[in-house]
Amino acid sequence: MHPIHLLLLGLLTAVSTTASPIAPRAGGPTFEPIPQNCTITNQLPTNTTSPTGTNATLASGWKLPFNFTQNHEIYSSYFSQPFYNPAEQALHCQQQCYGFSERGTCKAVLLGYNVPTPEGYYGTEGGELATACLLYDVFLEAGMFVPAPQGQYVNETASNVDCPV
Repeated sequence: MHPIHLLLLGLLTAVSTTASPIAPRAGGPTFEPIPQNCTITNQLPTNTTSPTGTNATLASGWKLPFNFTQNHEIYSSYFSQPFYNPAEQALHCQQQCYGFSERGTCKAVLLGYNVPTPEGYYGTEGGELATACLLYDVFLEAGMFVPAPQGQYVNETASNVDCPV
């Protein structure tokens, strides 16, 4: 080997073993702390009666219609058990929204418990009830929601994450 090759090999070895920051990789969006100049608002409907006007209390929460989620859901993650208390879980879901892709891409989140997984989720038939963090590319309004089936989407949080871009 020529001396120049040995020198280059030595330099490449030194450079390749030097520590470097780890960039975010495939998987879920990174949890980014939300700056104080962002506004977080709850967008769940406040009425707890059935839409038929019978004043029957819903034993479920609220969900977004299928056609809405088909067009505006940009990321979803499902957990078999909640890892944190509901307030911490909601904050982490909001932080994932803030950390998703380019700033301003994700505008809202829905965190719910007993949310059915979609068909094809990790090769399954779907329908398994899980904790879900769902991210959307538009701001949510209370009027967009519809009552969820019995026992689904319980103890949920729906938040707009409105940050200057």
